[in-house]
Amino acid sequence: MKQTNKAKFILLAILFIFVFFFSNDLGLIDVEKTSIITAIAIDRDLSDGSFIATAQIAVPEATDTNTENQKAQISGKGSTIGGAIKDLGDTSGWFPKLSFCNLIILGGDFKDYNVIEVLDYFAKTLRVQDSALICMSEKKASELLELASPLDNISSFALQKILLKATGFDKDTLSTDIKTFCSGRYSISGYSFMPIVKVIPSSLGKSSDEQGNSSGSESTETGMDTGSGGGSSSSIEQKENYLFNAKTTALFKDGKTAGELDENATLVLNALSGKFKGTTIPIDNVELSPFGKCNFLITVMYSEPKAKLTATDNELVLNINLKLYCRIADHSADGSEYSISDNKPLPQPLIKKTEEFFIENINGIVETAKQTGCDILQVKEKLYRFNHKQYSTYKDNYLSVLKTNVNVSVSGQK
Repeated sequence: MKQTNKAKFILLAILFIFVFFFSNDLGLIDVEKTSIITAIAIDRDLSDGSFIATAQIAVPEATDTNTENQKAQISGKGSTIGGAIKDLGDTSGWFPKLSFCNLIILGGDFKDYNVIEVLDYFAKTLRVQDSALICMSEKKASELLELASPLDNISSFALQKILLKATGFDKDTLSTDIKTFCSGRYSISGYSFMPIVKVIPSSLGKSSDEQGNSSGSESTETGMDTGSGGGSSSSIEQKENYLFNAKTTALFKDGKTAGELDENATLVLNALSGKFKGTTIPIDNVELSPFGKCNFLITVMYSEPKAKLTATDNELVLNINLKLYCRIADHSADGSEYSISDNKPLPQPLIKKTEEFFIENINGIVETAKQTGCDILQVKEKLYRFNHKQYSTYKDNYLSVLKTNVNVSVSGQK
């Protein structure tokens, strides 16, 4: 009797599963029909002050001949950012899902605009994750999404590889996300930053973009073009390959562009943040006896930055101390004893030149902060938190009266 009931239960369970599987695929979404927004580019129409939102969509492919994702682009326009994104749905016919959007690009037209008015929408809505990266393009933001890159078939994925490098790679990009940008903007210091993406023609020549039997292709600003199906013929479009550089940084004061940091200053500012392990730095023209001028490439194995603000009634001083433990990764000193494999002490001329490099750029960052008013070193926040008695004295002129003491210590391979 028990075995009969057990057999009936198993048969009913199998029937239940079959009914739901063949009627609704168990409620699952067919991956072949799923499209995901990977990036949004925001531009301005200066003629009427409206916003243009361009979404790059990754369309999964499931064919025997093509294993790569295809991409499509659609654009929407509105008087607000939310309105422009809503227009994306009105144009494409489906509600845009932003859960997987990991990159937001602002166009060069926003250099004279309060960008917090744009990013506030993404920070407050629950449709976009706070960890989505943000960057600024030199020209139109939508142009970055249209470029072909040898790094990835989808340009937004190639951009993310440049902006967000894994541990052990050079920390030469000051990457930021929505949460970090807005937190800095609304802090006491009122500072924020984002990397500037520059386009570099690649020496790898042209790439072939095969179209045909695909569900996604290039798009226009008015809607999304889908590739035509059927037939065995295909068209191959040759596109120039491009690479991206994000080593320069845009500085913002109260949401408006205030200035820029060059590549060296961006690199050193990363060192002051402490996230610098594995970064390689070229130190050229080191006078090394008896070999003359030599070029070195050093790797930072460990960094320890410290910044302390001292405030009295008479002066405001920022003490910056940076300790670096390095080793030689490569050099041009033929016949020298500074082998890459041997643990020889760093030559004193190399240590001195490296310390000079960091001291010069740290002083340059301080001077840029004074000229632009962008408190990138968070001096006002340190004043408020740790020297509150003098806050009222210096809160209005803290950058102009600020003095700095910079000490850099380099060691390694002892």
